[in-house]
Amino acid sequence: MIKKPAPDKTHRSLCPVNLTLEQIGDSWTMLIIRDLMLRGHTGYQAFLRSEERIATNILADRLSRLEQNGLVVKKPDPADARKFIYSLTEKGADLAPLLVELALYSIKHERRTDMPKDVVAEMQRNKPVFVSRLVRANTPKSPIKRRKPEPREAADETLSLF
Repeated sequence: MIKKPAPDKTHRSLCPVNLTLEQIGDSWTMLIIRDLMLRGHTGYQAFLRSEERIATNILADRLSRLEQNGLVVKKPDPADARKFIYSLTEKGADLAPLLVELALYSIKHERRTDMPKDVVAEMQRNKPVFVSRLVRANTPKSPIKRRKPEPREAADETLSLF
């Protein structure tokens, strides 16, 4: 019999599903990931303008948690030292398959979605390619090998899905 490791005080259990949900399990967190990944949002004010209307205290908390969990990095905005720019880490970009599956699940089970039909068809027809493009567009590049994409490039490459 294989003995399971005991959960520590910071986790309810060491189940992989639980560990992931502890990092991204509330709806606001995945909407912030969506905005970073698909809409090119990189600044605090851009997140506040999303149609779901996240409260400022919740946004600040979720961005802090995303940073603590290694899903996003926060850097000073070179154009305004009072502001910060948020971007996905490799760990954050690896959520692309989950985001696509959530969208496809909603498309299948909810009648009212506003995703363009051509994007839905592309996701359904070529899901692995679609996910691969999303991950590639949002994975940080080595500054020596490649330039960092502009905020809108990632969203443009994935057809501004959501």
